[in-house]
Amino acid sequence: MMETFVRSFCSSNSTHYYPAAQRFPKTVYISACVFSVICSISSTLGNTMIVLALRKCQSLHSPSKALLCSLALTDLFVGLIVLPLFTAYYLMIILEIPRYYCVIAIIYGRTTSIFGGVSLEIITTIAIDRYLAFHLRLRYRELVKLSRVVCILVIEWILAVIWSGTWFWDRRINLLSGATGLFMCFLIIPLCYLSICRGFRRHAAQIHQQACFGRSNDFNLVQYKKTINNMLWICGFFLLCYMPYLSSLFAIFARGLNNSTRFALHFSAIATYVNSCLNPILYCWKIKELKEKVTADLSKLFNFLSSTTG
Repeated sequence: MMETFVRSFCSSNSTHYYPAAQRFPKTVYISACVFSVICSISSTLGNTMIVLALRKCQSLHSPSKALLCSLALTDLFVGLIVLPLFTAYYLMIILEIPRYYCVIAIIYGRTTSIFGGVSLEIITTIAIDRYLAFHLRLRYRELVKLSRVVCILVIEWILAVIWSGTWFWDRRINLLSGATGLFMCFLIIPLCYLSICRGFRRHAAQIHQQACFGRSNDFNLVQYKKTINNMLWICGFFLLCYMPYLSSLFAIFARGLNNSTRFALHFSAIATYVNSCLNPILYCWKIKELKEKVTADLSKLFNFLSSTTG
């Protein structure tokens, strides 16, 4: 079965053909592997701490907590699965082992497509969630339930797996649909936040008018601004890291998949791994309660280690 797979997708005309990868200096691949190992360790440890700490956060609304937890889990899987595959993929080139190169390349490519697609879908869902929180206001907690958010997250995982699988059916359709989805998400995210920013002033004026007439307003604008600021940082950093990958996809679609565009695509993926690695730091910086929980967990861990070694 494995031989059939290799013959089907690893022919001499395949874009994964080993000699094409050998045309680039090994020092580039070695540097990428060293970075990958460091990023894998930090991403795994950091996002594990975030997932554990999120379970204890009480101030976050359950649907928002579910979205952040899903994003952290995706980053955790990047550290546990994608980056080790990335390292193995390049080690086949460094150590000159063509026998397993193509198979690992395809497994790595499909896996990173799934997790990258899910991350982008979740980031877009977070932007839509904040948009709904602003426009629904007091009705938001009635309509946006945890069960509905979990259902949406499950659908997003299924869609990402299906999209990644279309590569085996038609690579051009896979590339086109991926670039289209990426472009739509890059369009929806800023539109949601721009709409929110434009509505802030009008909503603040309405609150002031209600206060003048002695009416109460339960919508906490100050708290909402804080959550928007946090999510803007998270989404903005995500878009910044994924921009090189988006540019590489459009270059492939415009010029075709050749050695140069393929090289750019693979190395632009490194920027997306930086996102998974640094997200835990960003979460702790922007979400005070989460930082306190992570600090407390780390303190307990260090105390435990010191007691066992001492």
